[in-house]
Amino acid sequence: MAGRYWHRPLAQMMQWRGKHKAVRMGGGQLRKVMGQFKDTPTTIYDRQVKATHYSWAPWVAAGQMLMFINFADFYYRHSTEKNEETGEYTIAPLWKRLGIAGISLVAGVSIGGGLLHFVSRSVRSMQVEGKMVVLETFRMTGRGTRKAKYPIGQMFSRDKLVTGVGDKGVSKGGSPQYSIYVKGGSYAYIMNRDGKFMDPHAFDTLFYRASVF
Repeated sequence: MAGRYWHRPLAQMMQWRGKHKAVRMGGGQLRKVMGQFKDTPTTIYDRQVKATHYSWAPWVAAGQMLMFINFADFYYRHSTEKNEETGEYTIAPLWKRLGIAGISLVAGVSIGGGLLHFVSRSVRSMQVEGKMVVLETFRMTGRGTRKAKYPIGQMFSRDKLVTGVGDKGVSKGGSPQYSIYVKGGSYAYIMNRDGKFMDPHAFDTLFYRASVF
């Protein structure tokens, strides 16, 4: 064993020791933060909006989908092309009308579905109960909320909450959104940086991971 470490460059050994020291410090900070919660449910994030905050979303989604459906129907029925030889307008070829109408329908469903999906992944509140996280998210219908529970160790974010910008120190230019993931999940849960975070630094200790394997 001594021979193995004898030939290791000094800088590499110092880097190895520093890395493991940081891991120990991180683990100590995590245990300290976890000790604040114990078995008492504690709200660590609150969007501070009503459960019906997105009640407008289904109407907007339905309206824009109806608009695309009407466009598809109109194009399919009335699209014409000019005959270069005769100068007359005739109905467009079937393949073209079906193609444009199909693209229009896909666009409408994608936009409307994307809006409703965003609503369903938006977090209204987050609680810590022991070693579990309880997420309260908005329903796709825009009415009411639902809850999901995950182990704290299964949740992570590659984005730091604390930025040192703004009154709360969590503002970020370009977007107020903060994304947090569940290991093995396909989509992120979305929080709003304008919401109320109990302790942003503790929040980063719990969830920030530069890399996840």
